[in-house]
Amino acid sequence: MNCKSCIIIIYLSLFPILMFAQNNKAEKVSGSELKETEQPISTDQKPVVKKKKLTSGEGVKAWKVNEAFATETVCEPDTASLNFERTTTPIYKETIAAEWLGNLGLPGQSAIFSQRHETSLVGDYIFRNPYLPYFKSTENITFYNTRVPYSNLSYYTGGYTNHGEDHLTGILSMNVNKRLNLGLDVNYIYGRGSFYNQSSDGLTGALNGSYRGERYSVYFIAGLNNFRNFENGGITNDADLKSITDSYNIPVRINNAWSVYKSFYIWVNQQYSIGFKKLDPDDSDKKTFVPVTTFGYTVKFEGSRKKYYEKSITANYYANNYYSDKTTRDTTSNNILRNILSVTLNEGFQKWAVFGVRAFAEADVEQNMCLIADSVYGYQSQCLVSVGGELFKRKGKTNYGVLGEVLLLGSKNRLAFNVSGDFNTEIPIKNEKLLISAVGHVKSTNPSHFTESYYSNHFIWENKFDNTWSARGYGNIAIPNKYCNFSIGAGWQGVKNYIYFGNDGTPKQSPDFIQIISGNVRCDVHVKWFNWENQATIQYSSNKDILPLPLVSIYSNLYFKWLVFKKILTLQVGVDCRYNTAYYANAYMPATGQFYLQNETLVGNYPLMNVYLNMHLKQFRVFLMYYNLSQVFMEPTYFAVPHYPLNPGMFKVGISWNFYN
Repeated sequence: MNCKSCIIIIYLSLFPILMFAQNNKAEKVSGSELKETEQPISTDQKPVVKKKKLTSGEGVKAWKVNEAFATETVCEPDTASLNFERTTTPIYKETIAAEWLGNLGLPGQSAIFSQRHETSLVGDYIFRNPYLPYFKSTENITFYNTRVPYSNLSYYTGGYTNHGEDHLTGILSMNVNKRLNLGLDVNYIYGRGSFYNQSSDGLTGALNGSYRGERYSVYFIAGLNNFRNFENGGITNDADLKSITDSYNIPVRINNAWSVYKSFYIWVNQQYSIGFKKLDPDDSDKKTFVPVTTFGYTVKFEGSRKKYYEKSITANYYANNYYSDKTTRDTTSNNILRNILSVTLNEGFQKWAVFGVRAFAEADVEQNMCLIADSVYGYQSQCLVSVGGELFKRKGKTNYGVLGEVLLLGSKNRLAFNVSGDFNTEIPIKNEKLLISAVGHVKSTNPSHFTESYYSNHFIWENKFDNTWSARGYGNIAIPNKYCNFSIGAGWQGVKNYIYFGNDGTPKQSPDFIQIISGNVRCDVHVKWFNWENQATIQYSSNKDILPLPLVSIYSNLYFKWLVFKKILTLQVGVDCRYNTAYYANAYMPATGQFYLQNETLVGNYPLMNVYLNMHLKQFRVFLMYYNLSQVFMEPTYFAVPHYPLNPGMFKVGISWNFYN
């Protein structure tokens, strides 16, 4: 690390102590030791009541919504005092194992099959999928209701100046009144790359707002997801990791290629409820509105575009050059307008209304574009109509829901359907509680448009695929405890007519019925200052040639935690590790941005270890971390995708500050 980075680390290490000193000094000011009710009051003046300063998320309510009906799910503001260092790798936010190109902002997907993206009834824009770990989509935008303006600014950096990475996030939310809130969520990533021609940058963000009235409510999001990453095709020889000290000097397969993905969307949900008013049981002079029937309308427009460029084409890397053997300018786009009308008979408006019922209809217009010849673009449009219903119970200790949807008018007049359900209950056992949950689905989905028809400089295909059939069931039992949180689950999934990318990088369809059996266990031990958190997932695929998966994936986090300086400063020191057994992980194709089958290189059997220090003081958080500590004492086989190494060992440092004013 350079001198500048060392100074930053020293400053951040001392910052919480300086904050404590300032806080301690302020407490010694005359009169500040007295409680608010003990302050002397002049007989000539009216009492002045000081406003309480909000800290650690107090006075801030947060929730997320689903895209179709804006159903709310309560969540916590990001004020956690532990494990702040995990934010450095967004690819692992929702999974413990991933197939990933190794640098911040580069494409990736989960190595846990049940956690991979599930397509809609009519398929999806496949070029979006590799960037989903970094997306600001409708369902991961957080809405707030705040008593005072709330904002957060977070920044982390790592590695050497020329080959490091930076990540900046900002959140701003404020209420105009008690019902109307406006917010802004911005995220910028810049990974210069430890290997040649590997840099990436991405800008994601969303302007959002909500109005939650007694009868009328509206949600609004205007978001963008823009990414650019250079493509190097992986390193030429994996053994170079052992012999070449500077990773940037290791030869790579492609030198002058890059990909660009851009999308913009606007999403609006409106709801109007009719019902009656009844006396508030806590205030006999006040009446509250009880919604009986709710009418909803959701509209969303999203425009997406993916481009792949080559200034000069590397010889012998691609088998074909259909349009040009000098340069490449591949382009595809997808525009979709969704409209959903719904009518809901709400749960709980009377004692006998123990569940809610919803009926809905959706009408979409979709347009796909592709470069079908040199400088010639082809467009394909389609109208999609589906109807469905839902029965749900979301109040009380037992919750459940069943949703059914059928596609009446789809691509090439093909039908599709989906039936899915979930169940959650809480059973008290003495001083503890037992949590039982289950999810499942049965569905038939259309192939995605670009798996059937695609034209580019290096790849051209025209396919006619059948619907993919899928059935899944998963159950989990959890026993939360102060000293040991334990959960265990098991699942089964069957897929017929599975669509994948074969060894030649083009889409294929398997007529076989592929089964995936999985199990997972979690055990978090917390005893005073000693903490050990563990997760493990086992997966078995009945057809490893078509659907390869790691048999065992593990994440373990061992740390020690102390409260110091009058118990206002939290210190966390620990080491975490990710590990999965070796398997023939999917390779990556730069020209299409897709992961495809390969049977030559085993990937895995490498424990990726990180050692870290976290500090949390009121609204301020900081971490110091050394990434990929395993490289110091193990063979350099740190790959998650064939020929794409993870970043070598590097120091990382990050800060986060919440503001309530």
